[in-house]
Amino acid sequence: MPDARSGATPVSWAGIRRATPPARAATAPALLFVACLMARGLAELDWEDASEYAPAMVTALTMPLTFSIANGIAFGFITYTAAKLLSGRFSEARPSLLFLSLLFLVKYAVS
Repeated sequence: MPDARSGATPVSWAGIRRATPPARAATAPALLFVACLMARGLAELDWEDASEYAPAMVTALTMPLTFSIANGIAFGFITYTAAKLLSGRFSEARPSLLFLSLLFLVKYAVS
């Protein structure tokens, strides 16, 4: 019998024995739910301004591809800051936004 702490303990449900699903399979429904909630916000984007919609799309696509809401948000911050700086709109890149983006970049550079 596998150890219960390993997460591989068989589970009996309706007479069928199944192994506990891996963590990625268990988070997929939550990620899908968050994606559905975010889809409503996509309608309110300024689709004429690439520095607004590109970071939103990067965020929305990164979440399910990395199985992490946190990674999606982090890449969204980084992309939004980069888009504002590269488009020459320095006033829209607030100091707090620059600081958070720098922290996320350092996090990904170190790990």
